[in-house]
Parts: sequence; C-alpha cells; structure tokens
Amino acid sequence: MENAVFGFMGAIIGALLGFLGSILSTFGKSKDTQLTVLTQSVSSERAKWRSDMRILSSDLVSLLYQLKNTNDDKLQVEFQKTRVQIRLRLNPNDGHEYDNALLENLNDFNSFVTSNEKSQFAFSDKVEAFESTMQLLIKQEWDKSKKEVETGNLGRSGKST
Repeated sequence: MENAVFGFMGAIIGALLGFLGSILSTFGKSKDTQLTVLTQSVSSERAKWRSDMRILSSDLVSLLYQLKNTNDDKLQVEFQKTRVQIRLRLNPNDGHEYDNALLENLNDFNSFVTSNEKSQFAFSDKVEAFESTMQLLIKQEWDKSKKEVETGNLGRSGKST
C-alpha cells in the first residue's frame, strides 16, 4: 500500500512539474516573439526614416540650387516645408553630434534663402557639409539597425532620446 501512495504522489508531483514547465516555456516563447516583433517594427521604422531622409535631403539641396539665383515665393515655401520635415526628424538633444550639425546647417540654409545678400554665403561648402553629415547620420542609423537585427537587442545608448 505504501508503494501505491508513493507512486500516486510521484505521479502528482511529476504532473505539477510538467505543468509548471510548460507554463514557463510558453511565457518564455511569448517574450521572445514579442521581442522579435518589436525588433522588426523598429528596424522597419528606421528603414523608412533613412529613406525619407535621403529623399528630403535631395529635395532640399535641389531647392537650394534653384533658390541660389532667385527669390521665387513658391520655391521658398517648398524649401521651408522640406527644411521643417528634415528638422522634425532630427534629435536636438546634446550628444547627437550629426543631428546638431545638420540643425545648424538648416539654420544656415534658412538664413541664405531669406537673405538679400546671397553672394556672401559659402554656398558650396555649406551644401557639401550638409550632404556629408547627412550621409554619416544615415550610415550610423544603418549600422545601429543592422546590429539590433543581428543581436535581437534594442539596447539603449547612454544618450537622451
């Protein structure tokens, strides 16, 4: 009779341990699935951001070249719209070197477009600096996305976001 009681208790304990194990396994898989979805979502948004920045930067430079020798109001409105769209995608907080340099470039471009003394502006140098800095920022974001996809870790940097 003792063997039957011990056998029964063993079966109950085994069933409970199996049940607990399956619950823990389910929660672990759910967390992994959530992390995978989050990583894919963030990567997708970053890819869209990079694409938008390429297009907007190209549009901005094109508008600057068109405005170099004219004060066309329609072009100025389009320039301001494009400038703001880029500006709103940049991080103004300290520690974001490329973002801050680009914001400064955008301010310089705004001064250029609204100025009556355009000949005093180092146009080519400013446009080249903008393009180079934007290229570095986009590359930095690409590297960050690539690392997050490879590791599955959406780690935060020490910077303010």
